[in-house]
Amino acid sequence: MPDRVVRRMLAFVEFADGGDPDTSWAIRFARQVGAELILFSVIDRPAMVALIGTHRAATAERGSTLNASLVADAKRILQRIVDQAAAGGVVARGHAIVSEEVPEQILKEAIVQHVDLILIRPTGRQGFLQRLMRSTVEEILAAAPCGVLVVQPK
Repeated sequence: MPDRVVRRMLAFVEFADGGDPDTSWAIRFARQVGAELILFSVIDRPAMVALIGTHRAATAERGSTLNASLVADAKRILQRIVDQAAAGGVVARGHAIVSEEVPEQILKEAIVQHVDLILIRPTGRQGFLQRLMRSTVEEILAAAPCGVLVVQPK
C-alpha cells in the first residue's frame, strides 16, 4: 500500500466573520484523505472586533488582558471544532495567536508543523477586508512550503 500523500493539513480558521466558523468542509476533507487536521487562527483587528462583538470577550477573567481573553475565546471555539472532528474520526488539534501578519503567520505555522497541505477559505469579509483576504490567499499561494487548497465560499 503506498504512503498517503497528505498526512497533515493546516486549515486556517477565520473569526472575522462573526459567529462560530464553519470548518465542516475541512473536517470532511481530512476524513476523506485520512490526514491529521491542524486548525489555526490568527486573530487580527477584524477578528478581534468580531470576537468582542459576539460577547465572547465579556467572559474574560479579571486581570487578564484583552488579547489574552480573545485568544482564550478563540481556543475554546477551536476546541469545540477539534471535538467535532474527533467525533467524526479525525485527529485534530487547534490553536490561535494574535498578530496583524496573517499570511506570514499561516506560512510560519505550516513550516513549524511540517504540513503537507494548507487549506484556506476566503469568506465573509466585505469591501476592503475582502480584498485584503484575497491578498492573503495570494501571498500564501506565492510562498507556501507545500500545496495549498483554496476552497470557494458557499
